[in-house]
Amino acid sequence: MLQLLCVVGGSAQGLSLTEAAASVGLVPSTALRQLRSLEAAGLLVRGDEDQLYRPGPRLVSLSRTVFVGHSLATAAQPFLDELAACTGESAYLAIEQPRRRAVYVATAPGQHALRHSGWLGRGFASSKTAAGAALDGRVDDDAVVVREGKLEPGITAVSAPVRSPNGIVAAVSLVGPSFRLVGADLASARIRVATAARHLSETLGHQR
Repeated sequence: MLQLLCVVGGSAQGLSLTEAAASVGLVPSTALRQLRSLEAAGLLVRGDEDQLYRPGPRLVSLSRTVFVGHSLATAAQPFLDELAACTGESAYLAIEQPRRRAVYVATAPGQHALRHSGWLGRGFASSKTAAGAALDGRVDDDAVVVREGKLEPGITAVSAPVRSPNGIVAAVSLVGPSFRLVGADLASARIRVATAARHLSETLGHQR
């Protein structure tokens, strides 16, 4: 099944059942059962007119998340490390996924005994979150957005968009307990998140 996924996913024009089966040394009837399972999972699709198998939306989304997430995570890690060290709270990098969702692809853990953790690689509904607003460019005048209790109860997130020459590609987020991210600490966090997002954007080639 994985071999079928690889050969169809790597085909520029799509493959017929016969072509896909021959590529992996299977009889068509066996290949058909496995292709149908991959199709049901959204990893492959079959064209209504030409009956060719091609990468499905779930496979495309997964490959985009891995590729974009890996390259951005590498560039973002030093900025996340500095942000977490300066504030003591956990820092994350989020990228957008289909259907109003996002995923954290990089993180730097906070220094407090009570801190937000465990969300690396975890997807979440983003429409009401700070990260989602930042990915949409819906930020305040200081280029930052704050949301309380949207990701989890009792948790405040401070986010800012990361921009490349092609637009917003990610969001830097600082996440911690709401009782700590208030007053002067929240004001300082807003400045530091904006700075981290701006410096990462400049690294990616964005010019203000």
